Amino acid sequence: MIKLFISDLDGTLLGMDHFIKNEDVDALKRLVDRGIPLTVASGRMDHEIKEVLKRVGVNGHRVSQNGAFVFDQDSEHIYSKTFDGELAKKVMTSIDQEPMIKTVSTANETYTKEHNKWIDIISEQLFHEIQIDPNMTERFGTNLSPSKITLHGQEQDVIDAFNRIDQSFGKEIDCFISHESCVDIMPKAINKGNGIRSLIEKLGIEPHEVACVGDSFNDVAMFELTPHSYVMSTAHHEVLDKANTTVDHVHEAIEDLEKKSLL
Repeated sequence: MIKLFISDLDGTLLGMDHFIKNEDVDALKRLVDRGIPLTVASGRMDHEIKEVLKRVGVNGHRVSQNGAFVFDQDSEHIYSKTFDGELAKKVMTSIDQEPMIKTVSTANETYTKEHNKWIDIISEQLFHEIQIDPNMTERFGTNLSPSKITLHGQEQDVIDAFNRIDQSFGKEIDCFISHESCVDIMPKAINKGNGIRSLIEKLGIEPHEVACVGDSFNDVAMFELTPHSYVMSTAHHEVLDKANTTVDHVHEAIEDLEKKSLL
């Protein structure tokens, strides 16, 4: 039986302009009413996950920034990890010439070196404003602790940047294509799978008692955690191959679990 349901946000539960389908909201509320906790696992920040849970109208556990921060539904801290300052500086220097917008996330803020129209576009999809700081790299390891470095751009630039970064730093960092327009660079061993493992150990739940749904490469680590994995039909074909069942919406994953008498 399923004892925990996990959903990604962007491209899964959350659409453009923060849109959430009513059918998904109803299904999640039905799930929680039956005593099955919800977890949101996202590349977004913890306070953004809390805002989405508020809009859905349920409480839930939170795995934010691809596993860099993990909190239970009572906001008790379970796990967190940020970059070593010198490694973050080395990564930023390496990607400086990439033809993409670079942002840096900490626990509660997102930073970039300079303002431009693309920063405004990115900000529209966040629940907070991006801070402009030309000296942010110099602050790494002192009064700014990066937890995620992101490159934003066109799909082919994203793919090319991912390959270059993975080749250069693969032994020191974890790197994901979290969206067709984003590459996320994380501290080593920080991914949704490991973040969820820290949560289920705290909850005393086994991996086969977990179901999850997502749509991007950063969801593959959680797909590998459980046999009850669902992937959105809009996902890249390499991501589609990593999950057991394909769905069009979050509520379809929940309905499938109901049909299989797993809830």
